[in-house]
Amino acid sequence: MGRRGLLLDMGVACALFVLAATVFLQTVGTVPFHGDESEWINNGRYFRFVFLDGDVAGNVWRPSWLNRDQPPLGRYIIGGIVWASGADPAQVNRSYAWDKNLAANQLEGRIPGPHLLLPVRRTMAVIGALCVVLLFVAGRQVGGTLVGAVAGVFAIASPLLQSHFVQARTEALLALFSTLALVMLLAFAGRFALTGRVPRFAWAIGLLLGVALATKLTAAVAIVGACAYGGIAALARLRTAFREGVMLLGWTTATGLLTLVVWVGVNPFLWPDPIGRTYSMLTQQQSIMVEQGSMFGNDVDVALPNRLALIAYRSFVENSTPSFDYGGEPGGEPSMRRTFLSLPTLGGISLELALAAVGLAVLLRRVWAVWRSGQRHGVESALFWWLAAYVLMIGANLSLDWPRYYVPTAFFGALLIGLGVQALATAAVAAWRSSNARPATPGAAPRANVTG
Repeated sequence: MGRRGLLLDMGVACALFVLAATVFLQTVGTVPFHGDESEWINNGRYFRFVFLDGDVAGNVWRPSWLNRDQPPLGRYIIGGIVWASGADPAQVNRSYAWDKNLAANQLEGRIPGPHLLLPVRRTMAVIGALCVVLLFVAGRQVGGTLVGAVAGVFAIASPLLQSHFVQARTEALLALFSTLALVMLLAFAGRFALTGRVPRFAWAIGLLLGVALATKLTAAVAIVGACAYGGIAALARLRTAFREGVMLLGWTTATGLLTLVVWVGVNPFLWPDPIGRTYSMLTQQQSIMVEQGSMFGNDVDVALPNRLALIAYRSFVENSTPSFDYGGEPGGEPSMRRTFLSLPTLGGISLELALAAVGLAVLLRRVWAVWRSGQRHGVESALFWWLAAYVLMIGANLSLDWPRYYVPTAFFGALLIGLGVQALATAAVAAWRSSNARPATPGAAPRANVTG
């Protein structure tokens, strides 16, 4: 990359950050309150337990519903934000009562006041803006500046991402750690494709994925995607370059192990029995999703192909928000809203879905070209397996048709939109140049010099 190209990318990244921060910070005061925000701020007291009181072995870490609910890193960070804003993380709102309406929760002190809610929301808005910049970097690695810029703009314009990236929950934190891991994975894949070596920074990807997993269980999908790339790229090299294949298998194994080390290390609840207590967290999450579907509606009970189609529709067309998310009665009529832009659709197909389909076709063609050529698997393969892991694993476990489950597929799916725009722009430029090219005028044949 030349100096001019570097300056252009830095300018685009800065512009995207300013635009995203402006939009997200303006959204802080308009996004409806969600009961989960009460839960996360209430659970921020774990920051005090660990970092102020030094309690990592007390009764607070006993087996309980709360300790089996979600890993604690998000609680540490949100509690740290509350503490940094001048409040005591142990003296906050009570936990939200889901069997009562918003007014009753307000009377019982279960709704965080502005002095608690706004600092967390504003911090998440800035983190969300950083996520957009990282998405641009990922797009730049895969297809160039245009791909990253388009992906960033669509992410900023998405009402789905605007709401979930500013609420006092862990969606923005999860996106930050996951997208940073994707950027590092793509950089590693690009370096490996050129040199056949594993750069030193690649060994830190497992640590970063572990941080993401310790923030929210959804990060397990990213771990599968990264390891799928490493494993498949390794198998593709074992016949022709055995040493490279073994090295990649070593990286894949180390990445999985480092992820587990971080996962256990940051959560004192797991220390006495890492395997058994991790299993208890997973089983509780499954039962919670079944219970929530029966209580609040929008449950999903269809075959896997239909769930995959639902993910594509929700990620690129419109979302169905349960009534309790916007203050209605549980089980009431859901609210529908577009995932990205309110542009006209043709036959129910949105512009974003059409562009993503084109982008997916481009990505598949590049991945197939690598397979056929026998070359090392690079950034195209890394992105493909990353996206495939999200779609397949979320689809296999999707039991609730709630917007938050489509935040990752919409956010990373914006990269496909960028690839689609780039493909159409390239085709349009090529067609324009072809139509404006003037045919060469044949020169006149030289006259014969006749003498006589």
